[in-house]
Amino acid sequence: MNRHRLLALASALLMAACAAPPVATTQGAIALANLDDQLQRQADDPAALELWLLRLQFLADYRVLDRAAALTEARAANASEHLRRARARMAAHRFADAEADFEAAGATPAQRATLWVATGRAAEALPALRAEAERRPGFASHCALARGLAAVGRLEEADRLYAMALRELDTTMPFPAAAVAFARGLMWSEQGGDKTRGAAFYAEALRLLPDYAAAGIHLAEIELARGDEAAAEARLLQVVIHTDEPEAMALLGGLHIRQGEVARGQDEIDGARSRYERLLARHPEAFADHAAEFYLGAGKDPQRAWTWARANLGERGTRRAHELAILAAEATGRAGEAIALRQQLQTRHAPRAA
Repeated sequence: MNRHRLLALASALLMAACAAPPVATTQGAIALANLDDQLQRQADDPAALELWLLRLQFLADYRVLDRAAALTEARAANASEHLRRARARMAAHRFADAEADFEAAGATPAQRATLWVATGRAAEALPALRAEAERRPGFASHCALARGLAAVGRLEEADRLYAMALRELDTTMPFPAAAVAFARGLMWSEQGGDKTRGAAFYAEALRLLPDYAAAGIHLAEIELARGDEAAAEARLLQVVIHTDEPEAMALLGGLHIRQGEVARGQDEIDGARSRYERLLARHPEAFADHAAEFYLGAGKDPQRAWTWARANLGERGTRRAHELAILAAEATGRAGEAIALRQQLQTRHAPRAA
């Protein structure tokens, strides 16, 4: 496959974060096999970056972060290479470094908008996202706008745009549909407080792509809250067996402890701790938030949670990052800092819309 065709394929697959097809899709296992075949043949081509990032997004393949750095860190001779490196750095949550690349590339507001949303500046990004949707209406621009609207709490409007995006993309690849289903599940379950609606979208993501690790973890959390431990255990085991995902292992450990299998559960929690520490040693920004959540919960180390919650807040000032830092401050007895963080949260983020 020549470079131009690879770029076209990578661009199409990148729409996994933006839209989904309205028709039946290729079976997930077949699609993943095709993806791996392309990667095997094009592994060292920088143009394959977006293909590698799909493995990271859907399969929690954290080795991709090293591969992405190898493909991009030494290449920044022109605007396109700066933009590609910005994508790799954003995947590793190195947002300040990514912003420097966008600046060097002379990126447009529309190109920077994803970074603004990721770092808690969604309101700042909305004008550019709206302008792009008007200038180039379609699945990519509508879904990018949906993400921005969701970030500022306008959930119904965002959901309508996601649904529109599903009708606008013409492909049988399962990646886009699965990604949109996951985004809607996350939006409704975590922002909208509608776990039933969120679970339905997570289930749809898994129907399309059964190995979608993040969807499996989030659906398992809802199942645990409902008391459906058998379903949650099976789902988490699937993730643990096929990935190096510490969050799933920690959840599984907590479940086994509650079921009376204390030694087994503690071994799993210790295994999750080891995995987090290995990942933090290589890519601290990428795992700071989930590590903080782990140490506040099963990891039982509030001081370490505070360390990583502060690091996470330093990279991105999202609502979630503030709330996590507040929890960690309170867990370590830092009442004054918790108050200051609450004030900062109220200043930076308006209350979410219903």
